[in-house]
Amino acid sequence: MTEQIIINNIENYIQEIINGNLVLTPKKKYLTENELNMSDISGSKIEECLVESQTDTVSTSTTYRRILIDIWKTMPTQLILQTTAHNFKLTNENGTKGYNWCSDINMSFQSKGAKDSLKEIINMVKLNKMTLNIAIKLENGKLVYLKID
Repeated sequence: MTEQIIINNIENYIQEIINGNLVLTPKKKYLTENELNMSDISGSKIEECLVESQTDTVSTSTTYRRILIDIWKTMPTQLILQTTAHNFKLTNENGTKGYNWCSDINMSFQSKGAKDSLKEIINMVKLNKMTLNIAIKLENGKLVYLKID
């Protein structure tokens, strides 16, 4: 066999031989929080997410809003109000000035865009000593990963 197969940037792949076949799997490049903050995540889509407390799975949702709600559900109301960057009201303000009632936490809150919601997720994960492993598909199709331990 004299044919050559040339693979550019092979260092970006995990190489395995399975049943006599060379299998290349792209390595996940985890971004730092700063790198992620500099990325444009508007129009992005969460491909995978796992938020865990020390004892339980908190969220596997693929929407920013649902992940936040899942985290907030584990927190006392007073702690949410003291630490959040979101606007909350303790009454049902559904539809008023962008507020949406959330029966899971018995409060109304204003939704924010992807960037601010992700910042809130990261802050709440750290505050509650949780872990986060998330894969985000950017609008340009590029996959980025973030891990918070």
